[in-house]
Order: sequence, then structure tokens, then C-alpha cells
Amino acid sequence: MLGARLFAAALFAAFSLAAGGTLRLAMSHDVETNPFDSSAWIALGLAAEQSGDVNRASEYLLRAEKVDRQYLPAWTAANFFYRHANDREFWRAAVQAAAMSYDDPAPLIDLVDHQEARAVSALERLGDTPRLERGYLRFLIDQSRWEEAREVAAKLELRRDPQDGELLANFADRLIAAGQVEASFELTNGDIRMRPSGHGLDWRVIAPPGAFRWEPGRLRFWLASSTPDACPLLEQRVVFAPGKYRLRFQYRTEGLAEPTGLRWVISREGIEEAAGPGLARAAGGERSADWSFEVKKRGVYQLQFVYVRVPGTIHTEGRIELTSAGLEML
Repeated sequence: MLGARLFAAALFAAFSLAAGGTLRLAMSHDVETNPFDSSAWIALGLAAEQSGDVNRASEYLLRAEKVDRQYLPAWTAANFFYRHANDREFWRAAVQAAAMSYDDPAPLIDLVDHQEARAVSALERLGDTPRLERGYLRFLIDQSRWEEAREVAAKLELRRDPQDGELLANFADRLIAAGQVEASFELTNGDIRMRPSGHGLDWRVIAPPGAFRWEPGRLRFWLASSTPDACPLLEQRVVFAPGKYRLRFQYRTEGLAEPTGLRWVISREGIEEAAGPGLARAAGGERSADWSFEVKKRGVYQLQFVYVRVPGTIHTEGRIELTSAGLEML
């Protein structure tokens, strides 16, 4: 029985070698017929590697790159030289692949990351283009490598390309969600000169549709009979350290009765931590006000401007304008 198994194994090996030889003969015929057929050179190279002839495999793959300066030959060569620890040829092929890639660079970035784990260094070697920086930022975000992601995001920010706005804003959201932000109680866009983006640490308008309007330096909110009894209007995420703070703000009202039902609140993970006093009417012109509160635990909080109808009162139509808001630590 053992002899039969050995004979079968030997027969299978001989058949595989013969089939491999037949395949290589066919591929050799292809490159002889068309020496510019990169796919045939690639197939020959991979077949030579499979049979253990690394030198010949390298020769064939380099030939594929020579006759075809596109992505696939360079990508295949980069993988081959990575497998055989040829650092110099790996980077040469990877740079070529990076220059020729017009699709998602994620597979190349993943391969390069195994060779050079520091993203900024890898980018410098690959060519450091905006397209690669975007790809690396997405790659690092997916891996929660926040410090490196910050470095790559900083490079994109310096380019000031409008098409990167959404990617950078989403990155800021991910940083905050992961708790990767330092305590910083400065309000973003406190003078409301920029339209609230809703991303990162900027203001996010959450009033009912059609119930607000922005213009530089001013946010207007309309209250009507259709306004819900409890309605958040505006919020901003703030990273607080333990301590006492004061919120200063300026506003004016028009048509609202007392009590207005408007106030500021601090919440964390959906739980209200502190609530300010109700805002008084300010129909005679712009009014300055402040609210002091205490934070006991470090973390990301929501500073919200809300409307809550006071029990026993009816809805009155009118509007409120916010013109500025700022925080200070006491």
C-alpha cells in the first residue's frame, strides 16, 4: 500500500512538472510572438517564482515593466520584490505603481505600510501627491492610527484644496468620536462669521427645517405655533477639562413673550449635565448675557441652545438672533 502511495505521489509530481512545463512553453511562445505582451511576461515570472527560480522570475517581471509602463506590471513587481525582501527594487516598483495608479490606491498603500510603517516617510518615498495623501488618510482612519492621521491631514490642510473639505471634516468627527482631542474650551466660529458646517467642533444647526437663517455674524431662529414643545436649535461639541466656566453671548429677540423658553444647556452622551437660566426678552436692541457652570469630568460635551416651552404658557411667534458666543475658564 505504501509503495502504491509513493508511486501515485511521484506520478502526480511528474504530471504537475510536465503541465507546468507545457504552460511555460505556451507563455514563451506568446512572448516570442509578441514581446510587448506584458501579461505573458508577468505569467512567466510568476511561474518561474513558483518553480523556485527567483532570478529568472525577477528577469521576466522586470521585462514586463520595461515593455509596459502601466500599473499592473509595477504592482506585480512590487509584490514580488516585497516577498523576496529586495528593498531597493521594491521601492522602485512601488513608486512606479503609485505614479501609474488611477484607481483606489488602498491596496498599494497597504502593501507599502508593511514595508515602511511610518506613513509620512512612506509618502515621501512614494511621491507625496494629494491623491496618495487622501488615500493614506482614509487608510489610517480605518486603522485608528490617529497621530499619523493627524500628520497626513496637516499636509492636506496646507494644500487648501476645496475638494478635501469633506474628508477633513469627517476626520475631525472621527477624532472627536474616538476621544482623540485635547481639552480646549475655545468655541469654534464664536462670532458666527462662517456658515456653521456641522462638522468637527463647529456649530451644528439642529432647528426644524425652515426655522433658521444664517448670514455672516448672525444666526436667526424663528419660533411659531408649529415649533415642538422641546426643540434644540443649535449645538457645538466642546472638550472640557474639570473646572468652572462662563459662557458669554449676545442676542436680540423680536415678538417673543416672557418667559421665552430659550436657554443654554450642557449635556454629555445625551444626558443633561447643567442648564442655564431662561433668556429674557431683548426687544430693545442687542443684549449681552452670561451663564456660569461647572464641569466635573474631562470629556466631550454638547453645548446646546434650546427652546423648551414653559408649562402654562402658549407658543408665541417671534424670532431670536444670536450674534456671538464665547467661553472662559474661571
